[in-house]
Amino acid sequence: MSIGTFLIIISSITLIFSLFSMFNVLGKNMLLTMPGIFYIYFIIFIFLGSPIYFINQGAINIYYIVAVHLVLIILPLSISLTNKLMLIEFKGIFNTYLSAPIIDKQDNNHFILPFILVLFVTLIVTFLYYLNLDIIPINFLLSNLNNGIEINELGKLRESATTSFKLGKLHRYNIFMVQLLPLLVIVAFLKSKITESNIWKSVFIILTLMTIYRCISDLQKGPIVEFIILLFLAAWIYNGKINWRQVVFLIISIMSVLSMMYYYIMGINHETFIKLIYIICKRIFITQTSALYYYFSLFPSSHEFLYGTSLPNPAGIFQFENFPLTKWIFVNGMYRNSQVVGSANSAFVGEIYANYGFPIMLVTVIIFSMILQFIQIKFISKERTLLLTAFYIYFVSMSSQFAFTGLFVVAHLYLFIFLITAIILVDGYKILYGACSQNEQ
Repeated sequence: MSIGTFLIIISSITLIFSLFSMFNVLGKNMLLTMPGIFYIYFIIFIFLGSPIYFINQGAINIYYIVAVHLVLIILPLSISLTNKLMLIEFKGIFNTYLSAPIIDKQDNNHFILPFILVLFVTLIVTFLYYLNLDIIPINFLLSNLNNGIEINELGKLRESATTSFKLGKLHRYNIFMVQLLPLLVIVAFLKSKITESNIWKSVFIILTLMTIYRCISDLQKGPIVEFIILLFLAAWIYNGKINWRQVVFLIISIMSVLSMMYYYIMGINHETFIKLIYIICKRIFITQTSALYYYFSLFPSSHEFLYGTSLPNPAGIFQFENFPLTKWIFVNGMYRNSQVVGSANSAFVGEIYANYGFPIMLVTVIIFSMILQFIQIKFISKERTLLLTAFYIYFVSMSSQFAFTGLFVVAHLYLFIFLITAIILVDGYKILYGACSQNEQ
């Protein structure tokens, strides 16, 4: 039996065992949970392509292939352990949570002002970003569709969305544009459903269109796909179940959007339809896992372990210089001896391994799985209010990002957004409500 055949058999057994275990501990609505959506993303973007890439690279990077398979085994076991430690029958409680009606405790007269405040700040930051760009890529592309644009020009357009911005740090603007704006869309969606108000429906539609423009404005493919998935997740969590017909429609929609973007933006308009589908499938199933491969192959053979120096160091408050891990992997692994500039993001296990080695990485997977399930349980143990449901949808969507990027990058960014927005919307509403109540007395 060849190594390739043996690996395919082992991978198939691992996947079947893992899927059975996850459905057993999380239930049929697994996709609507934080651990469940991370799990699905990890399978699609990391696991499925890993045996093929491992074999094509000579079947020598044992740590990589073992780590990928262990994540699928450790995750359901750690979730089951968390359920036992917290003395909870998860499937029953989660089904009860999903079937419960969403309660709107924020009266429009008092809630609208905190919402407008958050929205106003978000829109101001977004407009500042666009006003300080030398060129908005999507506008330039649309105005020159008839004239034709070369592939290298398209690449420069995508790059200009970050390199031509000079007004401060771009990631600080992204907190509002990329992260907070979709959260406000979710709030407006839930408000429009619960109140059946035409005003909230209009707000939801306008914010959705603005977010779509924001997603495609820099000609990147990922943001618009993530936003489409977020809208479907919001609808399913609101309705309390997954609509499998809509899942099929979601997949068709994503493939259609990707096909259009590859055809018009990536310069693949001279290829056949079969070649286009092949390129898209390669991007989905191979790109992320190939990046992860180099995290395990380059450390410590080409560089010693980083011991925390690649982790976030905001404003330089810690006594170390940040190591640009994703850019280093891109230059020294994926695009060696190339003039292309970029970053090689992948699942969080790569970052942990590059910093602390294999044993710490395994322990981190266990802790990560238990924390994710702990937060999941805490959410569904609370009353299903509008704001808590909005934050829950947001956290479910956010959990998928751990299959794409570093653990600490996602955690510190999203927790910041969660806390600040919660304080403004929840406490702001309470302050206004209290003030109005006193005036009435």
